[in-house]
Amino acid sequence: MCRLLGNPVAFAVVHLLAESRQMSPSEIAKAVGWSVLRISNVLAALRLADVVRYDTEGRQARYRLKHPHEARKVLDALSGFVKIASVVQR
Repeated sequence: MCRLLGNPVAFAVVHLLAESRQMSPSEIAKAVGWSVLRISNVLAALRLADVVRYDTEGRQARYRLKHPHEARKVLDALSGFVKIASVVQR
């Protein structure tokens, strides 16, 4: 999971889903500023890693974190690590 979240787009998607309940790929793409195709590819990788799940509403898929509490802990830990690493490199 850490390797997957090393991708800034995947990190942004997981972070966004941690803040909201469910979102469609187009809503995610608009929020993070990437194309729907790129977001769909990232969501596919996150599905394979068992990080996200989706429900369908008509023709629209709505994504959510599979384990939101645990994902938030990982995001917090990675964010803390990045902050510390950036201070050390200066």
